[in-house]
Amino acid sequence: MTTSITGAAVSAFAQLVVLGIIPLLFYSSYHKWRNKLGWREIAKRTGLQNCSYRYLLVSAFFALASVAAVLVWLPPSDVLAREGTALYDFVGLELGVHAITLVLLHTVIKTGLTEEILFRGLIAGSISRRLPVFWANTTQALIFLLPHLLIIYIMPEMWALLPIIFVMGLVVGWIRIKSGSIIGPWLIHGSTNLAAALSIVTRTSA
Repeated sequence: MTTSITGAAVSAFAQLVVLGIIPLLFYSSYHKWRNKLGWREIAKRTGLQNCSYRYLLVSAFFALASVAAVLVWLPPSDVLAREGTALYDFVGLELGVHAITLVLLHTVIKTGLTEEILFRGLIAGSISRRLPVFWANTTQALIFLLPHLLIIYIMPEMWALLPIIFVMGLVVGWIRIKSGSIIGPWLIHGSTNLAAALSIVTRTSA
């Protein structure tokens, strides 16, 4: 059954609220009450600020490289889009406005923005104020890897994706820590997921 745009939007923004906005509000409220921080300082700590042109260019380079890698080396669609995977909902969609809208909601909002607020904005931001850059970045990348271990259960033959995801976590984490912003990581993360989802649509459309 084809997912409606309304249903996809509700799902995307619900995940954004539950995994991104609510933790962000708890974090902000705690630091305003406990440490008397202003909103500007909280935004700085959580990466919700502008990114310098230098790191935007670096992020754009990695985004393009990641998209190219996905398009050249995407695993077989019957494996990557197996039931239970994040891409399963895009199997068999006809490429058009409906499919592209569903893909954008999923990759840019539901996964890209939500995960960057949580993993890079809150987790990487907190760890990087307590550990040297190398250890902070490695730690946040390992935490980012944890939910992706489901790959072993859903598609065990694709276990090689795990070190790739870890390396991606290191790249976006480094950019987040050095730039102080989640914009660059969001660009890379969203672009990678977008390329994978659109590739599944084009490869499986009737």
